[in-house]
Amino acid sequence: MSYSFDYDLGKLPREFFREIAKIVDNQKLHRKMGGVSKLIVKRFGVDNLLGIQVEDAISIVEDLIEVNLNTAIIREKFKGEKEKVLLLPHCCRKYMDSRCKAKVEEEVSSYLCAHCSEDCLANKATKLGESKGYKVFILPGGSCIKKILDKRNCEVVFAIACPEEITMCVELVESKGKSCIGVPLTKNGCSNTKFSLTTLKKALV
Repeated sequence: MSYSFDYDLGKLPREFFREIAKIVDNQKLHRKMGGVSKLIVKRFGVDNLLGIQVEDAISIVEDLIEVNLNTAIIREKFKGEKEKVLLLPHCCRKYMDSRCKAKVEEEVSSYLCAHCSEDCLANKATKLGESKGYKVFILPGGSCIKKILDKRNCEVVFAIACPEEITMCVELVESKGKSCIGVPLTKNGCSNTKFSLTTLKKALV
């Protein structure tokens, strides 16, 4: 289950993300994450910029720190693995109707990109993932993850979702004895969600 509110991290200044990176570099601060998150929200006015409640802003910051910290810790495990899966949210597709030609793989209840629109974010991410040796699935919902883990051989999973969903995905994947990291959405919602292709390119190994 994702956040009960929408956000667009594109409204935040670059300094905000540098601050997150600084916290991740200093892992001792992880123990004080709650207090640090409150300070970041206050310093950057995250709640005002995103138009959400202070408590929700703190949740986003805490989850962003958690996701980035997890990625920093286990990223090395991804190197050399041959069976890799990249999970994309279906809401990042350009079209959410029949204009999208993605095929449904019934066994795992997920879409496979048909590369029908050059400017589609899902298409661009799929091509990028495939070039790095990932099998790419476009998920209509989080429940598909378990099916993919059960039906497809993979050692590591890379997920793109909101920070909260990435954290839940990590827990599920690790319960299966596998490793998982991810890139958070910069804009959530039911359609036209966004993430940074540049960040994805740097993160994929």
